[in-house]
Amino acid sequence: MWFDIFKENGADIILGDHPHVIEPAAIEDYGGKKVFTAYCPGNFANIYRENQGDTSMLTDVYIDRDSKKIIGGSIVPLYTHARADGNYRAVPVYSIMNGTSLRTQLTTDDIRLAANSNSIITDVVFGHSMDITSVTERYFFNENGFIRSKAVGLELTAEMRKNTLFTEMNKADSICFIGDSVTEGTKNGGCPWYEPIEEYFPGKNIMNYSKGGCTVSYMNSCADNIPEAELYVIALGTNDVRYRDSSVCAMTPEDYTESISKLKNSLSEKSPKADFVFIAPWYSTDGDPFCPLSYREKSELNADYSAALEKYCHDNSLMYINANNYIQKELSAAPADKFLLDHIHPNASAGVIMYSAAVLSEAEN
Repeated sequence: MWFDIFKENGADIILGDHPHVIEPAAIEDYGGKKVFTAYCPGNFANIYRENQGDTSMLTDVYIDRDSKKIIGGSIVPLYTHARADGNYRAVPVYSIMNGTSLRTQLTTDDIRLAANSNSIITDVVFGHSMDITSVTERYFFNENGFIRSKAVGLELTAEMRKNTLFTEMNKADSICFIGDSVTEGTKNGGCPWYEPIEEYFPGKNIMNYSKGGCTVSYMNSCADNIPEAELYVIALGTNDVRYRDSSVCAMTPEDYTESISKLKNSLSEKSPKADFVFIAPWYSTDGDPFCPLSYREKSELNADYSAALEKYCHDNSLMYINANNYIQKELSAAPADKFLLDHIHPNASAGVIMYSAAVLSEAEN
């Protein structure tokens, strides 16, 4: 009620406080102008575990120096650390996850609770929880919501620069990546597996046409909507293996390559001079809740579909990459949660960097 009164009377920025919990912050359109509203930044005064009482955030508002109009905002997620002497301090979650000296002062329980704070804050402010593996020093937003920073950090080797995908991206001015949730970035805040590669191709028109949970038949039904491009990079098939639903899945390797061929032909009609790179169906770990098969059965079937795709590409002089050996090797050498959010989705930091490296490192045909 008070915020409405303030807006009616011309306020540009309204900063609330007192409830001791995180409440929404946003840029709203009111009467043709942008109004920055932040209801409460959390609990800086003390600590209690219930009702997110150990969660706070710093809130910034950005104003254009010339027009004096509001152009954006940001938040810094904080976790309130309870010290043994009875004092409390609100510490940036990013520093907790990345500060070596600070981590020596915290328990594993503190780090778990800091991750929970990050999840609560992003859910309240942006409408969806963000995994701690993707935490940044600041989360930026404007009137359209969260503005995600690009994932960077892939270090290219000389061999990676010779890889089929890299060389083909060098040649093409327009590139369209097609895939399922791993390519869409469905689970990690919208970060596709190839995003760390993008920084090496400034000025290219890089497009993404993907859908979480989709199979090849679904993508065929959407083929008319896929944009024209000089290069198509297609990573589909893992859901055909995993779901085992005959109404949407290619149930055999032969059905799978037939569907892939249909998609390729549709895109060739749209873009007759386009080149294609096909990526084998993504590997998924044990404990996959959406697959009725055992882990062994699923892995064997995924290998069969990959082999069928490789043969199809060989027979039709198309480029093929299988990144799964590299991915499995990396996952076997470190805790899976270093790279993955669950049984298949890479996180928006180390995960997508590893997947990009996997695609650029594996031998191609």
